[in-house]
Amino acid sequence: MARFDLTIKIGGEGGEGVISAGDFLTEAAARSGYEVVNFKSFPAEIKGGYAQSTVRISDEKLYSTGDTFNILCCFNGEAYFFNKKHLKEGTVLVYDSSDFEPEEHRGVIFYPVPLSELAKDVMKAYITKNVIALGVLCGLFDIPSQSIRDSIKARFIRKGEEVINLNYKALELGINYVRENLKKVDPYKFPSPRQPKDVVIMEGNQAVAKGAIVAGCKFYAAYPITPATTVGNYIVEDLIKVGGWLYQAEDEIASLGMAIGASFAGVKSMTATSGPGLSLMTEFISYAGMTETPVVIVDVQRTGPATGMPTKHEQGDLFHAIYGGHGEIPRAVLAPINVEESFYLTVGAFNLAEKYQIPVILLTDASLSLRAEAFPTPKVENIKIENRWIYRKEEDPEGRFKKAGRFLRFALFTEDGITPMGIPGDPEAIHAITGLEHQENSDPRNRPDIRTWQMEKRMNKLVKLLREDAERFYEFDMPYSKADVGVITWGLTGSVTKEAIERLRSKGIKINALYMKLLWPIRKDLIEGFVNSCERIAIPETNWSGQLAKILKAEAGVDAVSFCIYRGEPMIPKEVEDFIDYLINNPEMSAGRLTPSDIYGEKSYGII
Repeated sequence: MARFDLTIKIGGEGGEGVISAGDFLTEAAARSGYEVVNFKSFPAEIKGGYAQSTVRISDEKLYSTGDTFNILCCFNGEAYFFNKKHLKEGTVLVYDSSDFEPEEHRGVIFYPVPLSELAKDVMKAYITKNVIALGVLCGLFDIPSQSIRDSIKARFIRKGEEVINLNYKALELGINYVRENLKKVDPYKFPSPRQPKDVVIMEGNQAVAKGAIVAGCKFYAAYPITPATTVGNYIVEDLIKVGGWLYQAEDEIASLGMAIGASFAGVKSMTATSGPGLSLMTEFISYAGMTETPVVIVDVQRTGPATGMPTKHEQGDLFHAIYGGHGEIPRAVLAPINVEESFYLTVGAFNLAEKYQIPVILLTDASLSLRAEAFPTPKVENIKIENRWIYRKEEDPEGRFKKAGRFLRFALFTEDGITPMGIPGDPEAIHAITGLEHQENSDPRNRPDIRTWQMEKRMNKLVKLLREDAERFYEFDMPYSKADVGVITWGLTGSVTKEAIERLRSKGIKINALYMKLLWPIRKDLIEGFVNSCERIAIPETNWSGQLAKILKAEAGVDAVSFCIYRGEPMIPKEVEDFIDYLINNPEMSAGRLTPSDIYGEKSYGII
């Protein structure tokens, strides 16, 4: 039986409901028992500018929204202008005929619908334009309209029956317009609903928020910054339910300071930001490392430098996350490749922070933060949760962590550098915390011997981390003892790469893959083992310089060919596929940097 695989792209002006239309389609697909991935993109302006939502639906596992679309629904001429280069024979264009008329495209199927006129003149509510368009899509492609109705009701239940019924009426208007005015001539049809799966539908930032709650987060310091703001929006209600607290700080520096303070007071704490905010937080990240205070910092990366492109995708903060700061501290850097991992790696970030008493940076990105997926409902009771080592007098009968009556918060005799934390208010664990170098009882000291010992204490934590926890954050896909090419990648690019690798293997190319979820510290032996299984190494990532490639060269001696895209969009599978094909056809290339222009000349794919 042929695979069902359908991609619908909706484009229009920000504020016209393009994003919510895609959300409704995503929910309808999941309710019908199908795999679904939703990619969203919109401008930084509050209203206006081009926005788009791409929904891919299949009966098999999905890793991305693919290379292009089967159906394009344009709310205005601008959406058509941005996407007309992707129209090809067999694709469908549904467009607002009251706004524009498209050019001739050979083999493209056109369905003109006066969406704006129907919204203004019939519904008397322009805001319903997106729901009318959904009705048109239901009528043309047999998308289950009841599923859309269920989503409408769930979305607008708080606004009352009048709003729900208005949207029901708009949906029916679109369906009836198709029945009365359009003749279907395309082959696309949504299949019959299947048995619904036990899944949840989440966006990336929502998954981060839920993961934090499951991990035991009780304090969230918020400072609004695109595209990280919605982590706080999503977490606040759950925090209240578990007796936690959200506080909006005056800036990014204060937000991390508050999170560190709350952690010192004894609760699991987190903040979220993007590149500009991470820059401001750098001193406090160093402070958390010096004071051995567990804290989780989520960096939802966006296009830089400076203000850059606040709503667009990039993997440009890896150098900063790993190396940023004055002096050296123990830290861990994690990065999920999809929404499901955004949930589980947030738990993992808290576990590492608590176990090793270090700052942990979780790197997501603008596209992953907005991407919606349906994935199996987490079995929360089976998730392992780590908690910090808290000093209790009754557990230290020999007084190992006391000297002359003073609590040794930074005792030097533990082999792995981990020592119990004292909770403020406990008279048996009184100690001071400053950013100064210190002796075992926390008093500031400048002596060379103490500095050496305390530095080794802190950094020894990473030795234990690499030994006990690193391997589970490395996902190996190695069917070949000697592959033609080995791909190492991270973040959302990893998800896209998975689809490309399936295509490459179907063409007979022997390809192994390593998806790195722990980007720091580096398990050199695991990297070397993977590299030795491959003739050459390829590293695709969305930044200018090939940051992961440079880190692996410096830390593990890996020679690799980087493939760098930096246009503010994620890669698409075809680009990774073409990159590997290029390497196969150029066997002399074993190191260096490639961009799309090297492979395509002036031609570049792209998803906008």
